[in-house]
Amino acid sequence: MKKTLNEADWLALLRALAARAERGLERLEHLERLHRKARTAIAESYRPGALPSLLALTLHQPVLSPQAVARLLDLTVTGASKLLERAAGTGLLTEITTRRTWRIFMSVDLAVEFGFAKAPLGRPRVERFLPSPSRNLAAVFDQFDAEMAAIDELLNAR
Repeated sequence: MKKTLNEADWLALLRALAARAERGLERLEHLERLHRKARTAIAESYRPGALPSLLALTLHQPVLSPQAVARLLDLTVTGASKLLERAAGTGLLTEITTRRTWRIFMSVDLAVEFGFAKAPLGRPRVERFLPSPSRNLAAVFDQFDAEMAAIDELLNAR
């Protein structure tokens, strides 16, 4: 084994580092797009209800069933099923099972990554940017942050 690296070795290392940095930046941009999509879905919901809590929960537990959501968010199983269907209807989650019982939901990006769903084809949609936050929207996000903290406490207590 060589004790010192020559110029070609350093060049290969720097190229590999640059490629990983590029992949990291692509992932960061993708996560920012997902965050904007979630904000838009919450803002456009007539009554967001427990949707912000569900989205916060997906950060800790990316694969969800109605039973788990009911237990973790203190909902009925029927209410949790409706909430998951609502999130799937907005495109934030997707069902990865094809049956009516023991349904499992996952975020769309992870479902595509793991082969449960097909990647969207064609050109991406033009992103609409939200107007500057109003008082009502700021209150929604403050509530989201509070619910996220409550979920953190709930998950850490178990």
